[in-house]
Amino acid sequence: MPPQYYAPPLPPGQQYGWGPLPPQPPRRKSGGTALLVVALLAVVAAGGVFLSVKLTQGGDGPIATAPVATESATAKPTLAPSSVPPPATTAAPRPTRTTTTVTPPKPVQTVNPATYNAAHRLYKTGVMRTVNCKQAKTGLGNGSQALAYFKAIKACLDRAWPTQVAASGGRFRSPGLVVWGGSVNTPCGGGVGRSFYCPTTHTIYMESPSIVSFYKQNPTFGRMVGTFTMAHEYAHSVQWMTGLGVAYTKLRYDASAAGALQLSRRLELQASCLGNVFLGANRNSYGITGYAYQMWLYDVNNSGDRPPYPRDHGSTTNHGAWSRAAFQSRNPASCNTWSASPARVS
Repeated sequence: MPPQYYAPPLPPGQQYGWGPLPPQPPRRKSGGTALLVVALLAVVAAGGVFLSVKLTQGGDGPIATAPVATESATAKPTLAPSSVPPPATTAAPRPTRTTTTVTPPKPVQTVNPATYNAAHRLYKTGVMRTVNCKQAKTGLGNGSQALAYFKAIKACLDRAWPTQVAASGGRFRSPGLVVWGGSVNTPCGGGVGRSFYCPTTHTIYMESPSIVSFYKQNPTFGRMVGTFTMAHEYAHSVQWMTGLGVAYTKLRYDASAAGALQLSRRLELQASCLGNVFLGANRNSYGITGYAYQMWLYDVNNSGDRPPYPRDHGSTTNHGAWSRAAFQSRNPASCNTWSASPARVS
């Protein structure tokens, strides 16, 4: 099991999710070539929080305490009173004291969280095997369809990640899923227009109106945005199941403002990278080929920080680089953002 870091609770509103979505890709002509028309995302408000998938959480294991050593001694013998002198005897041997050697407990070994994340066992778990995940036939035309679509890909993710999580020393627990529109309240705060993962509830909160809007403009692009966003948020849950996320919170607690932004970029770029390990492993069965591949490529190459958003997710250039490498390798070894140079996580 990974070591535990006893970090303070997350501040209000602390959540880990996808940043600003990319602009709409160029439309294709009837002959197949695309017009260079880019439309920015219009957040479509929709009321209501949809169905959620409950998770089961395990408790902590028992705490073992070291046995306490005790010390014992044999009491000195006493003579009974008598008027008759005792016969001459040889001197009896003096009683001896028996002692038990107390072995002090070994000191608890603390691991630097930065070193822990940079040398994590997840990077040594090897290529992810395909689970032959197939894209849901339902579209993303409304909230109910979005719920069915996200539940289908989550079922694939639930089959793909347990092997990697267990091999890295973590404990796999399927995260919950809530598909929502308008606004949502969680222990990690709320939000408008963004999907996110909340470690407090171990739940993914997928915001559907924005992706539904993409789907209505370009169904293939909408599917790729929805698929990648779900894989990214699920990767955040993997970070917490393996201890990477907990170590991140410890690092961020003592970081400066600039340092905290860089740590956030390392976390978010890694989530995108790990999400694309899964997509690369299932690209053929899921149908990320041909035009769908072009739309996936457009999505990952145009996602990232844009004004006025803070620099907390990484540049579009770096986001594309980490995503493409993971998609091709299908190996978490491609996702060690924690040992990468600052330029690669800018």
